[in-house]
Amino acid sequence: GGTLCETGKVLKEAGAASVHAFCSHAVFPKQSWKRFNVGGDRACFETFWVTNSIPTVTDALPVEEGIFEVLDLMDLIIHDLDHYGSSATMS
Repeated sequence: GGTLCETGKVLKEAGAASVHAFCSHAVFPKQSWKRFNVGGDRACFETFWVTNSIPTVTDALPVEEGIFEVLDLMDLIIHDLDHYGSSATMS
């Protein structure tokens, strides 16, 4: 998280109007997401997109009153299972 935060700060210092982050597999140990949220010491992102690949983490995120947006992977997983699962059984 430190490298991501420092990158965001550098982009803002260089004149970026806004900075957004995306994390495909957000772990956030010990609720470290709080540091990126509004008021946290790493709050430099306008939006922080994460996938729900770790539901126990994303279920705890304050999506209504924070910067986090959770992208649901379920449709993609179902599609891949339907598509690749059926072709794997035919081999």
